[in-house]
Amino acid sequence: MNLKNKLLNHLDNPKYTPSTFDEIKLSLRLAKQEAKDAKLILTQLVEDGFLALIKNGRYVIAQEADLISGIIKFKPSGNAILIPDHPLGTPEPEPITILSKDTDVALHCDHVLIRVIKERPKPIYRKGKRLPPIEPGEIHGKVIQVLRRHTTNIIGTLQKTRDYYFLLPDDPKITQDIIIADPNERKLSPPPKLGQKVVVELKDWVHPHLSPEGILIEVLGETHTALAEYKAILHKYDLSPDFSDRVKIEADQINPKVQPKEISGRLDCRNLFTFTIDPDDAQDFDDAISIEELPNNHTRVGIHIADVSYYVHPNTEIDKEAQKRGNSTYLIGTVIPMLPFKLSNGICSLVEDEDRLTKTVFVTFNNKGTITETFFANTVIRSNKRLTYHQAYAFIVEDDLAKVSQVTPPPSYETGATGRPLKDFSQDILKKLQSSIRKLWLFASAIRKHRMQKGSLDLDMPEVRIFVDEQGYADHIETIVYDESHQLIEEYMLLANQIVAKSLLEANMPFISRVHDKPNPESLNELREFLYTFDIQTGDLTHRSNVIKLLNKIKTHPQGYTLKIQFLRSLKQACYRASSDGHYGLNMEH
Repeated sequence: MNLKNKLLNHLDNPKYTPSTFDEIKLSLRLAKQEAKDAKLILTQLVEDGFLALIKNGRYVIAQEADLISGIIKFKPSGNAILIPDHPLGTPEPEPITILSKDTDVALHCDHVLIRVIKERPKPIYRKGKRLPPIEPGEIHGKVIQVLRRHTTNIIGTLQKTRDYYFLLPDDPKITQDIIIADPNERKLSPPPKLGQKVVVELKDWVHPHLSPEGILIEVLGETHTALAEYKAILHKYDLSPDFSDRVKIEADQINPKVQPKEISGRLDCRNLFTFTIDPDDAQDFDDAISIEELPNNHTRVGIHIADVSYYVHPNTEIDKEAQKRGNSTYLIGTVIPMLPFKLSNGICSLVEDEDRLTKTVFVTFNNKGTITETFFANTVIRSNKRLTYHQAYAFIVEDDLAKVSQVTPPPSYETGATGRPLKDFSQDILKKLQSSIRKLWLFASAIRKHRMQKGSLDLDMPEVRIFVDEQGYADHIETIVYDESHQLIEEYMLLANQIVAKSLLEANMPFISRVHDKPNPESLNELREFLYTFDIQTGDLTHRSNVIKLLNKIKTHPQGYTLKIQFLRSLKQACYRASSDGHYGLNMEH
């Protein structure tokens, strides 16, 4: 039996009483080295929330002492909720309410240990007003220990009273000002000035009735300037626009062009008419669509996804860094990629007029729009045109190709590779683009109509997007309408995912699903009460038919945008899980 199991068995013994480390050491007769290792194991178990340290440094299994560990999330009011720890890939447990007076020295997103409070809390008064009591039956708790700080670096604005300097945090969920020593004594270069955006390193904060203290460690620049705000985002989310030398060395070893030997064994689709459709400011292009006319009035659509797995192998430096980053992060006017630029914007981006390796789902439609065949292949493609959503939409709704060709891509500093302007293409190619996109939309619109009839929720909303100039300052704001061009791409991507999921299920192979759990009935009841203030009455929203009726009502309401936002907030967030538990929004099993 290893030492960890030995400790756990001892702590889980029915005869065990909460004990100090020295008492545990004596009970188990641990040798000197074993004792050192045991101390480290117990410390880790406390940090993980499995054990708790109670009065006089005694260890106890947290659950047995009505203690729960999890992530605390604050509201600007100072109240918070705890999301209890749960195994990865399982549904998120119901949150536990924590009143501001019970948050101790916790900060937003810390990993904490709470004690469940069973008695109803006393009324809380603030500025002479009684705050709403906790609802009967609602679980609530009190923080007794911060297991792990989410971050020790706080970003905000440097301020000063007559007596001391302090940091006003940017994050409204950090409700405490951070007291800091005279920043001029730090001898930073350049020296900090009042009103600047700075980074403060938090000292140990042990008493909730005293303000937290910190040390100014970095000046980011003048508040509200593009560079200072950009640096603040990098700090807050631990983002790095650059890559380590080890990652760069690996990336440099990848050939920027597809080699003939790499095509061997792949289905060659370079002769198929292929194009990408992406937002104006897209930096890279990871999916493409091809269309091919077959005999008997059948049409084969190819849904191509960049074959990143060909270039990124398990446990390489690139793979480790990608796992650490998890995703590319899109900021206004720029992107912090998950993969080095040579891959993300190069060999793994389906740019115009370049050979690219892809994985493809092929779908064959008959002349009635019914799917007659599907299959998969490792492929090589060559995109004929990089299109924006604006351009694709113009091809769908505008008959005059001269007008369509005037829809230009954004300037190069706003986007990735733009490809050739439409006006440089022949009339034959423009006609082919138009007929191809219109036929693709014919099939996609039928799929979408069928999906909505089956109970899928129409959750699409206009998006406000900010575009910047070459210096990074806001240049113009545009409302992006979720039109037919967006819907076209969405339907084919959903279709490809459904086909892949179904095939994996039939083959009894494990895979990761995007899951959207059903909303909590309590959240839907709160939504009903909110809607009632707008004179909108609904039936039982746990019934999908009533939800669909509500969404149709909201469409024509003067406050429709606000109401839809509130509706979305009442839903659970989609997540990735190793079980095919269905998708509430799409009303799909997989």
